[in-house]
Amino acid sequence: MGTKGNKTKIDENLFKRIADGDNEAFSQLYYETYKKLYAFLLSLTKNKEDAEDLLQNTFIRIRNAAHLYKSNGTPMAWMCTIAKNQYLDFVRKYGKYQGVDFELIENTIPCSMVSNVENRMILEQAFKYVGDEERTIVIMHLVNGMKHREISDILGIPLSTVLSKYNRTLKKMKNYIEG
Repeated sequence: MGTKGNKTKIDENLFKRIADGDNEAFSQLYYETYKKLYAFLLSLTKNKEDAEDLLQNTFIRIRNAAHLYKSNGTPMAWMCTIAKNQYLDFVRKYGKYQGVDFELIENTIPCSMVSNVENRMILEQAFKYVGDEERTIVIMHLVNGMKHREISDILGIPLSTVLSKYNRTLKKMKNYIEG
């Protein structure tokens, strides 16, 4: 339980307890994971209010589906899949989301970890410089501590594509920051 670096080690027994109606287990899961799920949803929506709504819907779905969780050592990947599905439902219901609210990036996990205001602004601009999928891959790996294979499964793209996009994105951001 708790975090180790950027990785969140989730007690998989929480899902059984949640399925049995244990509100304390649900609270524990929420407080251990909500920031990372929010950062993931924010990387998809680029809108604070939509990410918050989807986060709430995601946790409702997690609570209702906890009995379906199969212990396999990847609870965060399972939760991100639920979050992604909530996002896809949102897109299908409201059409392709066009809004971009990058002012809120200041409040996302990657940028909030940067204390110097000037460095944070540079990082925000670097995130604007990369594509949506690239930003999502970087956030899922660096912030959520997910393995590239998990990201591949969640996003439905080949592992080699995840690896190349991740490395290319870091190079793009580095070039932007240095340039």
